Order: sequence, then structure tokens, then C-alpha cells
Amino acid sequence: MAKNDPISIINQHIKTGEFSRLYLLFGNEGYLIREFKESLLSALLPEEDTMNFSQYKGDRCDVKTILNDAETMPFFADRRVILVEDSGFFKNANDTLADGFEKLPDTTVLIFCEQNVDKRLRTYKSLTKSGTPLEFETPDEPTLLRWIKSRLNSDGFSVDDVAVYKLLEAAGADMNRLQNEAEKLKSYCFEKKHITADDVENICVSQIENKVFDMTDAISRQDTETALRLYNDLLMLREPAMRVLYLITRHYNILLQVKKMLEERADQKRIAAVVKIPPFTVKKYSAQCKNETYQNLLTKAESCLNADFKIKSGQTTDRDAVEMLIIELVHPKEPSAGA
Repeated sequence: MAKNDPISIINQHIKTGEFSRLYLLFGNEGYLIREFKESLLSALLPEEDTMNFSQYKGDRCDVKTILNDAETMPFFADRRVILVEDSGFFKNANDTLADGFEKLPDTTVLIFCEQNVDKRLRTYKSLTKSGTPLEFETPDEPTLLRWIKSRLNSDGFSVDDVAVYKLLEAAGADMNRLQNEAEKLKSYCFEKKHITADDVENICVSQIENKVFDMTDAISRQDTETALRLYNDLLMLREPAMRVLYLITRHYNILLQVKKMLEERADQKRIAAVVKIPPFTVKKYSAQCKNETYQNLLTKAESCLNADFKIKSGQTTDRDAVEMLIIELVHPKEPSAGA
């Protein structure tokens, strides 16, 4: 079991029945938080036991009420379970809660599910001493591809590998969206029980991918106006700016790999296999990087990473960061001497 892998940790607790008194489920992947919250609750409490379960939600949660509840002995059961969601307790100092963690009885399991957590605060540090913090991040692309394939292959369905890649391109890395798109595909293909790339193209949100392609085409033509208009179109479609950034970053990483393999005179079949993109997209990527040098593409990929850093470090908003990135990609900075 990986030491800091939240999925391995929580599965081990469920398997052995050796639970912590405190859990904090947080991170940027809401799908995983929801899934493992439900798994934890199912393992801790019989479904019919409502007397030993309490739930608090929202930023109006009262610390003293929750701690008083936590001190109540379970009624004809081994434990009392308390679920607290979106309380905001971990984004500001809360000494009362931090002190309460140290006094929590062994008969209570207190579970927090939070969006915002400041690891520098005493509240968080106190929980780590008395319980188990579990940070759920969006998995990397190979892991997502395996997860999508397992979802699509369930219930007697089969799926082409190309369709799996196509779905990730169309829906992005958000696991909630991927799950919803997978369910749509299975409903659409219910009779034939087989899912192809054409099915993904017909059913899933491919317009997002196409707009990102068009946007990068405009960038390569140094057409700032069109690139920004396409970005605004994506925002009008309620695409989160961070997802647009993910798609742009992924796009330039693919272009880098395609460019390198073209310089090595690899054929389309080998490029598709190595870069892990559908064969029918190789021509589109090849055409787009034809007039770009490898160094130019590397500079643009680094600009994407810098935009992500600025957002996560609070230097700018996600929308502004992506807009400035597009302008910078159209007019990239000259590499420094010796680079």
C-alpha cells in the first residue's frame, strides 16, 4: 500500500475494520470524495441505523453542537458516526475544534468532507495527530484512461480503445463529467453493447475539443482576436477556465510529442501508438505543428504550466490567467540567450 495514497488507506481501513476516530476528505476531485465518503459510511454503520448517525452541512455548522454530539454515547451499537460537510472549519483558525479533536471519545467517528483546507492551521495539524487526512487529487491521464475503460466495460459492454481516448478528449479530466458521459454512452449503445469512437463523437461533448483545436489553430496563425473569441465561446458554454487550461496544456504536450516523432520520421500508426492518441487525429496534430519548431512548442507548454502556477498560488484568477496565456501564446517571448 502506498504510504500517502488516500484510496489505498481508506480501502485498508474498510477491509480491516480498524477505523480512525477522525477523517478529513478533501482535495480537487469531488467525485472521489463523494465515492469514498459513501464507502466509509456503509462500512461504519448498518443501513438501518439512523439513531447513531448525525449529519451537519454548510458554513453555519456550530462547533460546540457537533462536539457535544460527538460526546454522546452510541445507542446499542459500537459507535456513533457524525458527518460534517462544507463547514469551512479548515480554512480559518478554530481552536475550539482543534482542542475537541484531542478529547474525542473512542466510540465516535467524526468525518469531515471539505473543499477548502489550509494545512498551515492548527485545526488541520490537530486532526492529523488524532485522525486521518485524505487528500483526493485528480488522477493522471493513464489512470483516468484505465478507470474510464473499466466503467465502459462493465454490465456486459465492450469498448474500443480509440473510444476511451476520444471520451477523455471530449469530456476532460473531471471524473463527475466522465462518469455522466459514460452513462450516456451506455444508454445510447444499450442494444448493441459495444461502444465505438463514432458513438462518442455522436453523443459526447466534442464541441469543446473542437473549439480548443480551433483556438490553437488561431494561436499558430497569430490571430489573437479569433483565439480570444473562441475562449469566450467556451466560457459561454459554461466550461470552467481551469478545464480550458487543462485542455490547452494537454494539447501542447501532444504537439510536442508529435513534433519529435515527425522529426524522427515516424509513421502515423507509430505516432498514434506512442503518443496514445486516436489514429484519425494524427493528421490534425501533424498539420498544426508543421510550422512550429520544437523549441516554440516547448516554450508554449511551459507558458501553460506557468499559468497554472499563477492560479494555484493566488496571483490571478483562473479566467484572467487563461486569457493572458492565450495572448502570450500568440506572441511568445523570445527564449533567453543560451537557452
